Amino acid sequence: MTVPDSSKSLEAAILAPVGEGFRFGQRVQGLREQIARTALPGLDKVGNQTSPEPVEALLVTHLENTHYLTGFTGSNALVVVSSDRAVFVTDGRYGVQSAAEVPGFERVVLSPGTDMGEATAEITRRLGLKTIGYEKAHLTVAAFEALRKNFPETTTLVGKINLVETLRRIKDADEIMAMRAAVVVADACFEFIRLTARVGMTERELAWRMEVFMRQAQGAERLSFDSIVGSGPNSALIHGRPTDRTIGESGGPEFLLCDFGAQLGGYCSDLTRTFVLGGPPTEPMRTLYEAVRASQQLALDAIRPGVLGKDVDAVARESLTRAGFGESFAHGLGHGLGRVVHDGPALSQKSDVVLEAGMILTVEPGAYLEGFGGVRIEDDVLVTESGCEVLTKSDKELLVI
Repeated sequence: MTVPDSSKSLEAAILAPVGEGFRFGQRVQGLREQIARTALPGLDKVGNQTSPEPVEALLVTHLENTHYLTGFTGSNALVVVSSDRAVFVTDGRYGVQSAAEVPGFERVVLSPGTDMGEATAEITRRLGLKTIGYEKAHLTVAAFEALRKNFPETTTLVGKINLVETLRRIKDADEIMAMRAAVVVADACFEFIRLTARVGMTERELAWRMEVFMRQAQGAERLSFDSIVGSGPNSALIHGRPTDRTIGESGGPEFLLCDFGAQLGGYCSDLTRTFVLGGPPTEPMRTLYEAVRASQQLALDAIRPGVLGKDVDAVARESLTRAGFGESFAHGLGHGLGRVVHDGPALSQKSDVVLEAGMILTVEPGAYLEGFGGVRIEDDVLVTESGCEVLTKSDKELLVI
């Protein structure tokens, strides 16, 4: 129901409590369980017990998280989730859209001129909430101060981190299906690169052709991220952007590193392969490539529920160190993948996350030698009950094109 202006009561806009049978009910219930855990003591980074900071509700303002909880695809929304209520708030531009996309939620649609912060404070007052969590990692100091001024001094706002993100780590059946579809687009783009990339083409031209292919021929909604295309010495730039360098301009064999992905159904894929153009690979090129490939396979073999993210990273890192390339592996082994390309959890030297079935991760060891070139091999992986399933199917042989 649309609220005429912020001076009038929002009580009429708060509908009946949400039932648990609606489409996103499991996600909301999962968040309620996370909120309940805020009443329990935790552990800091060195293992000392920390005091609990209980909250009665969480104010979800980060759009990726509101979409995850509700399915809403607009650009302005928040959700108040308590132990028995889930109230969705948006502005008047999205009245019709939100009615279609979030039918299971209590819904407040604000009329023009209504301040969302004021409306949110009024909603929480009507719900009798005194201690409210907010998404600390996603609010600037200025945004928090603007929010805080709307609440009375009797209301306590408590910064919380990763309550929704922890839920997002484990993918449900619908999410896994969407990500399988996004992976198909990435695998198709690998074949496109194999058939299209040629000596004499610029990095920028190849990146543009890849984007057109994924969008036009494969139906991608957007790219997961700006594609990385690096040839020759540029392949050693871990996150290098495509340039006007001509592929093969060295006159001999050189690496071509392509890191790309597509978003389909709101979920991302992320694939990296390294090719050789300009002639057969030299022995040093083969040695570098096979070292990276071997380290990735060892990491894939180590993935299973119960393993720490940092332990999987260590397997790949130790393999590259034995091969003489440990110092040139200058990034983490991988990251979670989902609605955004860098989702949680991480596979890195500092990751204490325990892997669980249903997580989808990238596994992407690399080695980069300045002036010579770099190799990275990346796959998208679903953690299963007994190990992992590699979702990406693109060839990992060293291909000369």
